[in-house]
Amino acid sequence: MGRPLKKDVRGNEVLGTSVSSSGITVQFHDGSTNRTDGIIIKQRGANTFVVARVGSPTTTYVCKLVDTTPNAANEMLLQGSTTGMLDANLVPISKITRRIAYGFPSSPVLSGGFYRGGDSNASTNHDATKYTWYLENDSSADYIVLTAF
Repeated sequence: MGRPLKKDVRGNEVLGTSVSSSGITVQFHDGSTNRTDGIIIKQRGANTFVVARVGSPTTTYVCKLVDTTPNAANEMLLQGSTTGMLDANLVPISKITRRIAYGFPSSPVLSGGFYRGGDSNASTNHDATKYTWYLENDSSADYIVLTAF
């Protein structure tokens, strides 16, 4: 895995605490429902993270990145924007390191060779592109800005 995420290349804090709203926010499935108020607490691997709901510091979940809306326990969706806007041109991220983020391949194959899909695998949100990234804040949330290389 290399060194775990702590700060992005600009020195911004990537990891948050579950009592604050700073750091990267994510969607995750807690075993009963999809949550949109998740925050990354710790990185366990390039595509595995410990997350918690904002305001619930004692309950954490170990989640793995997926390419669509999380619909099973311990799945999470981490997205970055290719235009630098909070909710526009979002790309699901399959793996992230301190300097590079990777988009999912155009035909994502997950465990056991099965395809998962709420989204069309042909859509442009699966691009298998490598990106440099940094964290931006628009005063309401932190979000990832991606630049393809």
